Amino acid sequence: MTRRHLLKLVSTFIALPLLHMVFSVLRAMGRTTSSQGVLPAKATTIDGVTDMMSHVYVTRGKKPEENMRDLLQLLGGIEKIIGSEDIVILKPNAQWWNQGTTNTNAMKAFIEAILKRPRFHGEIIIAENHQYDEPNSRGWTTIERNGDYNLNELVEYFQKLGHPNVTKYHWRPVTPQSKSKTDPANFSRIVESPWQGDGYVYDKKLIYTSPLGRRCILSYPIFTSSYSGTVIDFKNGAWKNGKYTSQQVKFINFSGINHHGSYCGVTASVKNYMGIVDMSCGAPRGGPEGFFNVHNVGVRELPNVYERYVPWRIRNKLELFWETNYSHKYFHHTGGCLGAFMRKVRMADLNIITADWVGFGSRTNTSLSGHPKALLASTDPVALDSWAAREILLPLTQTGPDRETFSALNNPDSVEGPFRKFLQECYNQGIGNLDPSLVKTHRVT
Repeated sequence: MTRRHLLKLVSTFIALPLLHMVFSVLRAMGRTTSSQGVLPAKATTIDGVTDMMSHVYVTRGKKPEENMRDLLQLLGGIEKIIGSEDIVILKPNAQWWNQGTTNTNAMKAFIEAILKRPRFHGEIIIAENHQYDEPNSRGWTTIERNGDYNLNELVEYFQKLGHPNVTKYHWRPVTPQSKSKTDPANFSRIVESPWQGDGYVYDKKLIYTSPLGRRCILSYPIFTSSYSGTVIDFKNGAWKNGKYTSQQVKFINFSGINHHGSYCGVTASVKNYMGIVDMSCGAPRGGPEGFFNVHNVGVRELPNVYERYVPWRIRNKLELFWETNYSHKYFHHTGGCLGAFMRKVRMADLNIITADWVGFGSRTNTSLSGHPKALLASTDPVALDSWAAREILLPLTQTGPDRETFSALNNPDSVEGPFRKFLQECYNQGIGNLDPSLVKTHRVT
């Protein structure tokens, strides 16, 4: 190692305590910013009436199919949600398996209700981007199912019953996740409008800027139905024969709820939007230069110098120190980014949490899971996630192993906890309600 390289290495280690002090100050500033200037939060009920109350609909104690029938009854029937000619996008979580993916029996019952709707001549598309290099994998193909089907089997079930209008679509990232050799056909491209075909829109007019000044493009997909040939612009609607049509596109956000880690706390309906955006749009993976993707808008990377000049034994310890003290301190800014996406691009017409099987300590480890047998819905994803974590996930967490650690991370009312910070940033974008007194619960009587 040359004297120049040694000086770079020493300066890197000297800089770490200084960076820790700077980041601590900025973090405190971020908390102050987050608690002031909050936009008034309003929630739209299922009947289209806007008020200051959010409404959470809950059924539990039965099989997923029965819970779904009760839930739809609470909501006023499927006709209140889906029109007879609608294109219906169902967005599950296909990133994981076991409790980590959406319960497919609940999805099946919802699809059945749409197909039984009088004079339904629309279509249903299950669509998701789990951000992995092989699109037809993970929740689509897993044998560790949440329910009787993986997502491919669910589509096949309806196809075999004679419903060609139930299809799927893999939203695919533009840039590969891994550095290994991958099939270019697995990846998408950047487009500007429906006439250019399928891909992701990187519109630099749709920007989220984090409290620390990092910018993220709110990317969204354009894709073609294999059933009708209609091109669906996720932001602007259905496109056919060279123009936007009057056919309505309904978006149902179909998530589970699970513990997601020390930096995030809980994953539920808000975080499920990360399967809509292209997480290769921005550093550290793809372009455009000067932007970060939605996952990394609040993540701090190690200085490049360490990779070249630090021995691997020291590097491993340095990486652990960095991740523990710095890298995910601002991950909650992703919550703000997703809130901005809802505000500027598109918000779900309905959010449904399939809490039949949930993980209080893991998305895939079945020993850290339980079966509350619940189903929840709301047009307000912030209120829904907060309610579900407080009333469904947290009680289960407190009966399991390492209950103190997991409870602190899963608690939506712990203002310094990662999950509350994540929801707070989404709320700061004018999305939903965090105050339990402004949330009305509806149950089967």
